Amino acid sequence: MRYISEALDQYTGICKEALQDCASKLSKSFESVIIEVLLLYMVIPGKINFTQMGRYGRHCEQCYRQNFGRLRSKSLNWLRFNAALALRYFGAGGRKAIAIDPSYISKAGKKTPHIGRFWSGCAGTVKHGLEIMGLGLIDIDAHNCMMLRAHQAPGNFELKKRNKTLVDHYIAVMR
Repeated sequence: MRYISEALDQYTGICKEALQDCASKLSKSFESVIIEVLLLYMVIPGKINFTQMGRYGRHCEQCYRQNFGRLRSKSLNWLRFNAALALRYFGAGGRKAIAIDPSYISKAGKKTPHIGRFWSGCAGTVKHGLEIMGLGLIDIDAHNCMMLRAHQAPGNFELKKRNKTLVDHYIAVMR
């Protein structure tokens, strides 16, 4: 049990350092909730949502919901946070590359935002659902990759409205 506690304390320290590297003005309460959420993602079995966080965490469900509201969640630059973690893990030296991986997610319904028809590599066909594009940092020498960001692709209707293609969207996300 002591080993698990030490490992969680070490993980907490790593997260605090990465938060200090990527965020300029986070309140102490928001910082503590973010660190607790990152710990809860490692320990909660199965489905993870605000109700589960309220059950396993130190705060109530409403606290987690409020801290992941639009204004609060926008105050943390997740790309910088993940890049700080990747640099800590990979080190500054060595050869690095950026990888992208668009992934299809099946989703029924018509009211879901950004729903459309996307390519499913597993099925080998275009299917109705969602698409999320993952951006990763690859350490070529260590043969390892760390996720930097995930970005949901807009649906066909939204792309037509913007007069863009899916490839144009991928390029904009990369920039």
